[in-house]
Amino acid sequence: MIGITLIDIRFGTNYLTMKQTKVDDIAPSSNQKGSSVKRVPAVRRSMAILWELADAVSPMNLSHISRAVGVIPSTCMHILRELVLARLVSYDTVSKTYELGMGIQDLAQSSAKLKSFATIVKPRLQLIANQFNMTATATSKVDDKHLALTAYANPPNTISIKVTLGGRVPVTSGASGRVLAAFGGMSEKQIRQNFDKVKWVRPIDYKVWRSQVDQVVKDGYAEDKEGFVQGVSTLSVPVYNRDRTVSHTIGVFAINSQLEAANHKKILESLWAVADYIHHNLRN
Repeated sequence: MIGITLIDIRFGTNYLTMKQTKVDDIAPSSNQKGSSVKRVPAVRRSMAILWELADAVSPMNLSHISRAVGVIPSTCMHILRELVLARLVSYDTVSKTYELGMGIQDLAQSSAKLKSFATIVKPRLQLIANQFNMTATATSKVDDKHLALTAYANPPNTISIKVTLGGRVPVTSGASGRVLAAFGGMSEKQIRQNFDKVKWVRPIDYKVWRSQVDQVVKDGYAEDKEGFVQGVSTLSVPVYNRDRTVSHTIGVFAINSQLEAANHKKILESLWAVADYIHHNLRN
């Protein structure tokens, strides 16, 4: 197997699994051996506050929160202010109490959408991978500046590209980035700013790249020839949401020589068929 790690994000890292909300309980012991992770006190305290509010049966005032998480009131107040600004916590000015905000629900809904998309697309990616002996991938726009690998399937042969779920890359990266630039609803300013953040293996002039994005609108697919990953070419097609916006793509990753010899038309027809199936079955 040729081991090329293309994208490295880890959706599985979920530190919001602790139920004891005292900051001292969240922090590791000072004499804990083998721990190379540098803890961030402000983040630990924020998580403790959020979990305390999640477990509370009614809104809590500053004094109650401070005692519950073991953080002095002044520090607790500053953290709460930031959480309120982020919509993760809401504040009632009349009762002077705090509770979880709507931002938490928005995050949960976004997570559910990604998981739903991955669940639907995974078996169909495997069919494409098996049929064309290429790594099939699904990519999602996670915010206005980033995309991430959501799901993938490797072919059952000795030559394949190893990909891993993990960190984010600029939203205009690779073939999927061209699709999202074409259909993702970004302004020209946003597109240019995101383009400038991409670490291209083979630098490309913005005007040339922009003309390729315009071609995506006409053709319904994008191709990246070793521009984003050394020795690897990719094809990508949009997955339309119910409102015809695009926040997901599916495609194939292949060694350059492999993709050049392949039948692009048959690959694209399979990708479009899967994209259409997802469009009609994905809740968004």
